[in-house]
Amino acid sequence: MKILNVAVCDDEKNSLEIIVSAVKKIFSNHDIDAKIDTFLNGASLLSSLEKSSYNLVFLDINMANMDGVLVGKKMTKLQNCPDIIFVSSNSDRVFDTFAVSPFGFVRKSNFLKDIVSVIDRYVEKNSKEKDFLIRFELKEKGAFVAVDVRLLKYIECFRNEQVFYMDKQDDKHIYSRMNTLEEKLVPLGFIRIHKGYLVNSRYIKRFDNNAVTLSSGEILPVGRSKGAQSMAQYLDFLHNNGISIIG
Repeated sequence: MKILNVAVCDDEKNSLEIIVSAVKKIFSNHDIDAKIDTFLNGASLLSSLEKSSYNLVFLDINMANMDGVLVGKKMTKLQNCPDIIFVSSNSDRVFDTFAVSPFGFVRKSNFLKDIVSVIDRYVEKNSKEKDFLIRFELKEKGAFVAVDVRLLKYIECFRNEQVFYMDKQDDKHIYSRMNTLEEKLVPLGFIRIHKGYLVNSRYIKRFDNNAVTLSSGEILPVGRSKGAQSMAQYLDFLHNNGISIIG
């Protein structure tokens, strides 16, 4: 059974208990064990996020001292912000939540229907994304890390050590071989543009004969022997993802 780390924040104890009970039951129906931490105010949730990580947070909007929208805005500044589902008895506050880009919104007046629907969507979304989480061995042999390769901009090789340059995350130092990484990542949209570089096609802004420019500004070399094949792979990526080239 898959384990999911969940936080529920509501300043009313009765509401907190109802949400926790429903969340555990619905996830259990999907064969997911939801490990739930509860919080009676936004400040305690934010404090916990400094040392704990959650996949998903259910957040009440109408709370004293610091309402849920403000808490959500503070959460979005975190390096690894969890998905947020707002819960509220005031349906017209839904527009206030847009600044946080929440995963969903649950109305307390229509609680059971809404929460089943939003959790079903969450499970479906994450089941489609699971193939992008790949486990790699860190430079310190015997230690591993799961990497969401959609956030991996490119890999640079230094002999048996590779540096993973991440988007909005700390770089990671991996112990592997480029041929092994190429085999894993090319089916996910990566291109071996050079013997020392693997690049994520999603981050390529410009592809020239001898270099690629990433959307984040880095310019990476294209090897002489890799040029034609790399360009063909990039064009295939654009075509398969419905991206047209205008020239």
